Order: sequence, then structure tokens, then C-alpha cells
Amino acid sequence: MTERAEIARRFAELAPWQTRFLVEGQAHGGDLDYSEDGRVPEFFRWFGAPRTILELGSAEGALTLQLAAPETVERVVALEARADHAARSRLALELLGRGNVESFAVDLEAADLAEHGRFDAVFCSGLLHRLVAPWRLLVEVGRVSDRLFLDTHYCFGDEAVEVDGYRGRWVVEGGPDPSTGVRLRSFWLTRPSLLEALTESGWAVRHVSDHPSWTVAPRIWLGCVRPLGAPQTEV
Repeated sequence: MTERAEIARRFAELAPWQTRFLVEGQAHGGDLDYSEDGRVPEFFRWFGAPRTILELGSAEGALTLQLAAPETVERVVALEARADHAARSRLALELLGRGNVESFAVDLEAADLAEHGRFDAVFCSGLLHRLVAPWRLLVEVGRVSDRLFLDTHYCFGDEAVEVDGYRGRWVVEGGPDPSTGVRLRSFWLTRPSLLEALTESGWAVRHVSDHPSWTVAPRIWLGCVRPLGAPQTEV
């Protein structure tokens, strides 16, 4: 079997894929192309050159590869709730030569992030709005880093109910879409409650990129720092 055929076989073993990867010039995997995605470039623009990065919600590893690419990055730990996603991520990372990445499948509702050490920055993308109690993760992240890039959906206030003092709405998860959360439902915070949860968890917002007309639902990217005494951006 040729090397190309072997690569194709290994991708086929883990199908179905969402993400498209280029391995030695050949496309493998799914249809989603993340080469023009703006989140990782914004992360580095906001936080400079972190040597160690914790990625939360790494999916099939498309953004993991981008996070690990700069020569200044020594270590990336990628955590993903879905074991099948994590397995695909490890294959892509292996074939594309990213030896500075460690990838694990963990329950991100209850993970002890400190087991993996401390990090110069945390990259949390597409995960917070998939959780039952998203404010708990914000507290947990503060145990392992002083810088957080957060990308999440939020909901408008007229849709909201109150849970544990935070306003938001329940969203049904699961089903055939592999990008949904692993629990039966998740809680999407309103924008004010998201900012309140960050403040109460000890985070100060330094950078904001708001996308209220994003496809599906409003989305926001936030660059956050600790300690809470750091200057707060008007959002």
C-alpha cells in the first residue's frame, strides 16, 4: 500500500469527519475549511506569544494545529469532550507533525484543569455555550491561567430565564449534529450575564469582538485577563 493510500485508509477508519485537512497536498476528512478562520490570529494579536496554551473544546483539531504552529509555542494541551473528535484530532496532529501538542478526551463539565499544569493562556472556542453551568468553567480556568480567549454564543434578554443568579436560555443538545454538546441541554447566557459571570470569576475584559448578527445566534470573542483589578474595557 502506498503512503497516500495508507493515510486515506486511516482517515476512513475514523469517518465521518467534519474538518478538511491537507496532508502532503492531498485533502482528507470533511468539508469544513478553517484556513481563513479568524479566531487564532485574534488570540495571538491580543496575547502576543504565549509559550504554553490550553485549548478547551478542540473538536477535530483544526484550530489546535494553528495554535501549535508558531515556533514560540512550546506546548499545547487540547481537551475535547467527545472521544471520537479527540481521536480524529490526534490523527491529524500526528500526520501533520505537531509534536508539541497533547490531546485528551475529558468531561469538560467536571474537568480538573490543574491536572495539566499552568498555562500562559487559555483558548476556549465554541464550548462555553455547550455547558449546563458555564460559569463554573470560568472559575476553573482561573486556576490555571491569567489570560483567556473566549469565543461563545449568547442569547438576547427577551428569551431569558434565571438559573443560579444568571440569565439565559436552555438549548436542546445532542442528536445527529456532532458539533452539539454532550449533555441533553446547555445554558446560553445573555450578554450581560456572561460579562457578570466573568467578573464574578475574577476576569477583566480587555478585548471585545462582538458579532450580534452571526449565523445561528449572536456570538462574541473576548480577551480576558486576571487579576480582577486589571483595567476593564467598556462592553
